[in-house]
This record gives sequence, C-alpha cells and structure tokens, in this order.
Amino acid sequence: MHRKGLIRTVVTCLLAMATSLTHAAIATEPDAVAQAHAFELTYRAHPSVSQDPFYEIPENVSDTVPGSLLKVERETNTSLYTLAPNLSMSRFMYLSKTSNGTIVPVSAYILWPYIARDYGDGLPMVVWAHGTSGTNDECAPSNIQNLWHHFQAPYQLALLGYVVVATDYAGLGISKDLAGRFIVHEYLNGIAQAHDIAYSVPAAREAFPELSANFVVIGSSEGGQAAWAFAEKLVSEPMDGHLGTVALSPVIRLLDLPDTVAALPLLLLMLSPGLATNYPEFRPGQIFTDQGQQSLQTYVRLKGCNTVLYNLAATGILRDGWRDNHAVQEYQRAAEVGGKRISGPLLVIQGGADPIVYPPSVTDAVNRTVEVNRSASIQFHMLPNVSHAPAMYAGLQVYLDWIAARFSGQELQAGPSRSDPRPVRPASAQQIEANWFIQNQTAAWQAT
Repeated sequence: MHRKGLIRTVVTCLLAMATSLTHAAIATEPDAVAQAHAFELTYRAHPSVSQDPFYEIPENVSDTVPGSLLKVERETNTSLYTLAPNLSMSRFMYLSKTSNGTIVPVSAYILWPYIARDYGDGLPMVVWAHGTSGTNDECAPSNIQNLWHHFQAPYQLALLGYVVVATDYAGLGISKDLAGRFIVHEYLNGIAQAHDIAYSVPAAREAFPELSANFVVIGSSEGGQAAWAFAEKLVSEPMDGHLGTVALSPVIRLLDLPDTVAALPLLLLMLSPGLATNYPEFRPGQIFTDQGQQSLQTYVRLKGCNTVLYNLAATGILRDGWRDNHAVQEYQRAAEVGGKRISGPLLVIQGGADPIVYPPSVTDAVNRTVEVNRSASIQFHMLPNVSHAPAMYAGLQVYLDWIAARFSGQELQAGPSRSDPRPVRPASAQQIEANWFIQNQTAAWQAT
C-alpha cells in the first residue's frame, strides 16, 4: 500500500475507534466529562461548525495554490459572539498546506478595530496565532464566542487600533479537504501551523486590499511555537512586509516536560492524530494503556475541546517507555523550534512559573537561536511567578510597545538581550491564574 494510503487507513482507524460507540448518549460519560461537553456547547457561536454554511467549501474550486482566497464573509454577525463593544468581525477561507505539502482549506477570522492606527500604510495588520483550543473541528476559535483568547490578546490588539488576522489552523473548523478527505490538525507541529500563518496573509489582503503591506506575527503557547516556526520558515521563503515576530509561552519540545506534569498525558492524546498522519506505523496502543485509548476515543467521539480534554482520565493512561516510541521521537525532532536561523526580529516572553511549557526549555531554545543568529535582534523576557496563559496579561505592556515600535519604524539594537522584570507586588498578592470566563448575556437582567 502506498504511504498516503497507509496514512489514510491509520487516521480512519483512529476515527473508527471514536465512532465504534457512535452516537452513544453523552449521559453515559462520567459526570465531569458530560458537564464539560455541555459547557463547550454553550460557548460556541453556532451549535456546530457543521451547521454553519461558512465552513462549507465552495463548489468547483479550481485554484490549488496556497494563499488563495476561497470565501469571504465580510460582516460576521457579532451578536453571536462576546466581542468588546464596537469591534467588528469578518471570516474568510483560504488554502494552506500540511507539513507534508498536502493542500488544505483553512478558516480564519479578522477582528476589526473601531478606529485604526495610522502608519501611512493601510490598516495595520497583526497576525495572531492562537494557543491550544483542542484538536477537533469544533475547536475553531472563529466559532467560539470569545474567539478563544478574548482580552488575553486579540481584543487588546483590536482595541488599540490593529486589524487582527487570525487563522484557525488546518483541521479546526473545516474538517475535510477539497477531495473530501478528513483533515487532521497536526497539533504542535510548528511547520504545519507556520504554513497556516503565512498563507493567511495574502488571502486576507486579497479579501481586504485596505490592509497594510507590513505586518507583525504574534502567538501564544501552540501559537507561540507556530509564530517562532514562521520566523524560521521566512529564511527560505521570505515575505515582504514582515516586521517581526512575538512568541509568548512558546512550546519547544513536549518531551522536555517531566512525567510529574499532570497535563502531559492529555497533551499526548491531542498529539496522536498528528502522529498517525505522519507515521503510518504508529498506533495509539503503542503509547497508551487501555484506559488511555478509551480517553482518546471519548475525546474524538465527542469532538471535545480543552474543557472536555482536561476532565478526561489522565493518570495511568501512558505505557512505560512511551518516550522511546519512534513516531513520538521523530515528530518532536521535525516539529520543534529553536536553534535555527530566523528572519526578522524576535521577541520571546515566557512565564517563570509555567506548568505547561518548561521554562528552561524556552531559555535553552533562545540561547541556541542566538548562537546561529548573532546579528539578529532577539529579546527575551522571563516573567517571575507567571504561569502559562497569564503571560499574555503579564507581558502585555512589553509586546504591545514592541509591536508599536515595529510599525513606527524604530530601530532595534542588533544582538540578544534578556530582561527579568521585577513585579510591583509580590506573588502572594497577585491573582496567579484566571478564575473567570467570558460568556454571552442570555437575559436582560444580566446587563451591567
């Protein structure tokens, strides 16, 4: 059997595992998982991407060049979302490619400011790469009421006058390619997500010519890795107008996480479809116990996202020796960032108390990148006592000033620099993790 046939067979097996209990009542799931799934349904803009015509691929698509625009929804119904007032939204569909070069359609949104900044070059474009929202098609930020990262980054950027162009990534939102084949989200594959970032730019400009020729790329977590990978991609495939890249809490190597990290087994659940896509010999049973395979089945069958994921069984689901699995090792080697040449200035912001991305791993990646980019401007900020997603808040002033400086043409000092800022108040006085979420108003009495 040809390699593509093997890949398709393995992915189909993964889906078959999930659908072998097809349409089983959600009530049969453990209470926490059922509640998590019910909660996820409440924060979608539409009940399902399958019920939103936007995610349907246009018929008779003849162009198969990455970066081609397939569809535009110029005015998205913002009443379905929980946007900051006076922001507006569009959505578009374009062509990208997977890590192995397969052409795939990808969805994206654009968040428009009320008043745009004026740098004399059209409406200033910031390309946002989101963090982990899940790996199933229902996990597309463009169908999440708060666009997944709300005031953590995209709302802030738009409120300050930037146009935010944000890819969903391949496999999130649109589930099948032009030939009707299932699209796997290659989770934590920097190469794949770098393609999605890169090709969203010309498509967005084709849809809206008023966008600036210049742009900055910024991402967090999975998106931080993607943004960094994009800077590496530009070395061999340069793009005019790129002003710089910001990587927040960037995933470097999943294998650097110690076994004591509670989330590690769950992250591997999301990695499995990408492993099967790229390595036909891989089977989930090679790294997961029977309980782990059951968790994977539940996650895929429910088309769960992060809330479902973090309520699945996480202990006792990995087999001994999973780190030595050939597919896991090769996937990490191919997908990791750091220690390679980059194009343009790079700003890296990392929380020193991050339980998901290992801070020494980020420090090492920055140092290795500096070694092969001696003349590049590489700024590194390690934020003391800051966790994973909260780095988007704690580092907000740093990256917003840096982005504004890039658009205004301020010169950067060549070479590396590091800053470990001193917080105004001690960690004991700070709210370390968010204890709130944003949800749609459903009754008049909830108005403030």
